[in-house]
Amino acid sequence: MEPVSTCKLFGAVRAVSGICNAVPLIHGPRGCAYHIGYLLTARGGKRIRVLSTELTESDVVFGAADKLKKAIIDADRTLKPELIAVMSSCATSIIGEDIGRAAEEVKGEIDSKIITISAGGFESNQGEGYLEVMMTLIESIAADAKPSDEPSINIIGEFRGGPDLNHIVDTLGRMGVSVNCVLTSGSTVGDIEGIASAHLNYSFCDVSGIGPCRFLEEEFGIPFIHHPIPLGFSNTLRFYEVILEHLSIDYTLQDEVSEYAEERDRLRSELEGVRVGIVSGPTRAVALAGFVTELGMKPAVVAMDMIGEYTLENLSGTGLRSEVLVGADLSELEDALIRNEPEVILGGVAETRFSESLGAPLIDVMHGYALTAGFRGACVTGGRVLEAVRSRSY
Repeated sequence: MEPVSTCKLFGAVRAVSGICNAVPLIHGPRGCAYHIGYLLTARGGKRIRVLSTELTESDVVFGAADKLKKAIIDADRTLKPELIAVMSSCATSIIGEDIGRAAEEVKGEIDSKIITISAGGFESNQGEGYLEVMMTLIESIAADAKPSDEPSINIIGEFRGGPDLNHIVDTLGRMGVSVNCVLTSGSTVGDIEGIASAHLNYSFCDVSGIGPCRFLEEEFGIPFIHHPIPLGFSNTLRFYEVILEHLSIDYTLQDEVSEYAEERDRLRSELEGVRVGIVSGPTRAVALAGFVTELGMKPAVVAMDMIGEYTLENLSGTGLRSEVLVGADLSELEDALIRNEPEVILGGVAETRFSESLGAPLIDVMHGYALTAGFRGACVTGGRVLEAVRSRSY
């Protein structure tokens, strides 16, 4: 009745919008482009350009292949992107508009690379949208390449960018590891073309990242790791350990740990026993559950919009003893939060209504406004939780 996940088209647009100088072009009514662009811009704090063929009722009845071809050519000539990603919508998927044929027919008239994505919203959820974009990019753009001279990794299934990604890239660089390509946040078409030159792939999304990692392993022989992502002190330590171990790099992590140990212990002493509600995507939810637990807090409820292949296995590894919801609608989620009475909610802007009705402060850990990754990010997030708990007690 009240869904907690969105559609395939949203995921496809979000994945493409992370690529430098790329534009998503939705073959559909104007509302699809407007509302997705509006939401992504509001969540990310920067303008997200989403193009549309702005189909009319007549177009839906009689077809609009010529309108699509004109829109592709206009986008290429006016915006000069490196990549145009043409996407179907619910309307054009239902009428069976052949976007692939239209794109092929104008390929010789444009300078941009072009891909097509079947993205009718009813086809699946946002995770499938992420996945189809990444797989299409790899299959159509990536080229065989010899491994780079210096140790390097690809980060697969990272779409948010911002302080977290910058911090991870900088920290890995200090350790002697370069990030070859991030699929898709901040990547260029050139990065994607050279994705096969990395020594290791690391999946940041249990729903959409595993498939591309497996494909890259099968086609190019690049091994992959999928757990953990660097949220929280223990997860961060293990994240860097497994990368350094795989790449045979001798780097003393103890200095990194020691720098933040005192703050970690202080946070643990002040936050012990605090009840926390976690509402997130699966990979981040697993990491947050581990982070909350290691600081002596109690995950009162963990809610995920969907799960990936390894989600429940990884969640059990955190020693979690709380209510877990997967794909529950908003009413069920609200009931679970009321039942479990969290003092703080770790989630995103969608959880504002629950925060206000329950009187539990909301810490937005979803949209990249504040650093959450790495040892420093763990201190920042812990500090935000502590501040919220103190404000609640006044």
